[in-house]
Amino acid sequence: MTKNNRSPSISDLLLATLVSGRSVRRFRSILREREFRKLKQESIRVTLSRLHKKKYMNYSPSGWYLTKAGKYRAKNIGLLRYLPSPFEKNSPHVTIVSFDIPELDRKIRNWLRNQIKIFGYEMLQQSLWIGPGPLPVTFLNRLKELSIRENVKIFSRVKKLS
Repeated sequence: MTKNNRSPSISDLLLATLVSGRSVRRFRSILREREFRKLKQESIRVTLSRLHKKKYMNYSPSGWYLTKAGKYRAKNIGLLRYLPSPFEKNSPHVTIVSFDIPELDRKIRNWLRNQIKIFGYEMLQQSLWIGPGPLPVTFLNRLKELSIRENVKIFSRVKKLS
């Protein structure tokens, strides 16, 4: 996805198309679909060339196909999509999230910050946030899929009513 969650890039569209289609005929028909009508054929060729250079795609006489690395990349495209907040305004639970994600994984770190903001968390310090809880299982599973679960510490408790 491009910045600010607007629309997928050409690379993302091509990879997603290839993953869902897998046949050259279906691929060509999808290229003619609405999203690709706006794109120039030259930009599609350039994008295919870039994906080939990154070793995400290869060309054979029957058409373009995804490599193992391309399938892995296509599978992970959706991992950085945001989850909707399941929390009520005044949740009785308080959760503190602390994380330490390396600079090399800046994209994932930014996703995590934005995701917990969507959940209604507020920053106490750079990598220390407080908000409602408990965190949804889908979010915890996403952390595992992104291989950062061990870098995120979560502390929860129920507020005492006075």
